[in-house]
Amino acid sequence: MDEIDANKDILYHYRSSVKVGEIERYLIEYILYEDDEIPDDLKLDSLYVRLKNCSPLSFRAGYLAGPFILYGDVRSNNYHHSQHIVSSADYPQFEANLQAQQVKVMELSLHNIQSKYVWILDVVSQILFTTNTNVPFEVTVGMDRKMLEENNEIECLPHLGSTSNNLIVSRLTTDDLWKLPRELAPKKDIKHLVILTHGLHSNVSADLSYLMEEIYKSQANFPNEILIVDGYFDNVCETEKGVRYLGTRLADYIIDNLYDADVKKISFVGHSLGGLVQTFAIGNLAARYPWFFDKVKPVNFITIASPMLGIVTDNPAYINLLLSFGVVGRTGKDLNLDVDLPDEKPLLYSLSGEFIRSILRKFERRTIYANAVNDGIVPLYTSGLLYLDYDAILKKLREKEENKSLSGPNNITVSDNTAFFNKNFISPLTKMLSLWAPQKFPESDPKIPKVSFFQSAASILLPPLPDINFIVNPKHRNDIIIHDKIYTEEDIKDVEKDPDSSFFNNKNIFLQALSTVTSEKTKYQELEKTIAIRWHKGLSWRKVIVALKPDAHNNIIVRRRFSNAYGWPVIDHLISEHFSGENFEMDSQKDVSITTTREDLNWIKRPDEDGLFKEGPTGMISTVGEIVESFAKKRFSNLVDATASNEESLREIKDEVTQNLDLDMVDIPNETI
Repeated sequence: MDEIDANKDILYHYRSSVKVGEIERYLIEYILYEDDEIPDDLKLDSLYVRLKNCSPLSFRAGYLAGPFILYGDVRSNNYHHSQHIVSSADYPQFEANLQAQQVKVMELSLHNIQSKYVWILDVVSQILFTTNTNVPFEVTVGMDRKMLEENNEIECLPHLGSTSNNLIVSRLTTDDLWKLPRELAPKKDIKHLVILTHGLHSNVSADLSYLMEEIYKSQANFPNEILIVDGYFDNVCETEKGVRYLGTRLADYIIDNLYDADVKKISFVGHSLGGLVQTFAIGNLAARYPWFFDKVKPVNFITIASPMLGIVTDNPAYINLLLSFGVVGRTGKDLNLDVDLPDEKPLLYSLSGEFIRSILRKFERRTIYANAVNDGIVPLYTSGLLYLDYDAILKKLREKEENKSLSGPNNITVSDNTAFFNKNFISPLTKMLSLWAPQKFPESDPKIPKVSFFQSAASILLPPLPDINFIVNPKHRNDIIIHDKIYTEEDIKDVEKDPDSSFFNNKNIFLQALSTVTSEKTKYQELEKTIAIRWHKGLSWRKVIVALKPDAHNNIIVRRRFSNAYGWPVIDHLISEHFSGENFEMDSQKDVSITTTREDLNWIKRPDEDGLFKEGPTGMISTVGEIVESFAKKRFSNLVDATASNEESLREIKDEVTQNLDLDMVDIPNETI
């Protein structure tokens, strides 16, 4: 410690921690010289920033309470992905998964003579499942790389802050990053709310922060209004409770926390499950606050890789069984198009009704972004509302494949932690909670890029990483948009008139999942088709189909700035087409009245009901026994223990899962629940 102080090798040291959905940003400003004249003894020796995950080593296996992992990146303050970075000294650096007790040291190069340097260090929590744990970490800036990498005495330092007059470090929290842009913007009479909504086991605050910042960069396109980008943070770790529960809470947040007399416009952007949640929220707003869409102009309704038709016919039978039994809570039953009562309608069917369609007609633009390939979570047919020119999409994909623009393994890298992570977490996890199966591409056509659910689950925390050329040189990025077309109700009618256009007997590779289902799923085929037709009744949709490298489901929203960088072009397109300041309208009907019946009001305003399977295991639990134990420890334990029939039912589920999933790595306890 004395040696460290004497050598003055440490310029800054700080300890902090992040919970689920939290980010901390460190603005590192180094003054190289202050006077106008350059000093004769000026040195351009690099600085180094050290990021350490201070979680105990034993926490590497504590995934159910975490995982206790960090994402970190450092870049210059003037970095933007649209620029070609020539000098390697200016390359951004990042660590996608910093595990417990691991250290990442990144260089802060002083290779140019300039009076001041500024870098940005982002530290992001990778916790997924709980709100009551955190990942402690340390940020240290020093002058000796070897010392930072090897000297354990750094851990003994107090919260020093900066020890150099030349170094100024400013720390921003998650709230700062989300609230400062609106607080620092010039006051204007018109507020335009932009509501972002996250998906299952995700969050707004961290996972959609890149999208938030890019939208704010378009503020210059709106001289007469102020953009306020926000979302409901408190649905984090609540996403298994169902679309109704999540959407109602989002609507309440908009009214209670965001709306005031200056709010004149509103846009919605939802990723994955968030597309359904925002749809319900819109209906909830109109039903409970009929004045809202008269006072607030709807502008953009955007879904990104959202399962608008549910996910049923693309799933194996055992996955649908788990969804039906509520293994992922009420949300799983919603996506499986299940109902609790014989005369009840599936929630996703009700969402597509005239009531919500009449609200969506008032929006200036309705846009769907969907992954054609490499999305093991949400298949194209459901994210694209079924009706698409699949032949044109397939033709474009084959052209890209011939140009090798989708050949992932040749130009991606995977974290060194992959083997350990797959063995101890991903393998047992995906065997138990395979929520969505992969798109089923025939083995006879290996050229089409494929990705399984297992790869997608692993890629949430272990994404295949873009190579450095993709990150620093825009010329190394191929066009990812393979289809961009506005579909109207008339287009759907034309398809239905064609006797050879049946989706359920189509040989197109994208429709194999629909044409090879078992007889028991036939009713769900027709239900999905009916929902798709209803969504097009009186509505036009712009459908933008993209071809991204793995992991497309998280890349499409750039969950993390660099590890999910393949999605940059998607966000660029979203911003340029929806936040350019231009008043392009598809076919919005501003004066259309919202069609409301008593049935609509009763359905949309019905209180959310508690139930045994409303909340699935919050966290990905790797054995059925742990799932049962998780339920038992929660508020439903008395009900389960008191009812022998329930116990027997759960054991039958256990047997079914064991039979179908081959849980060779999972020990299922036999003790009484």
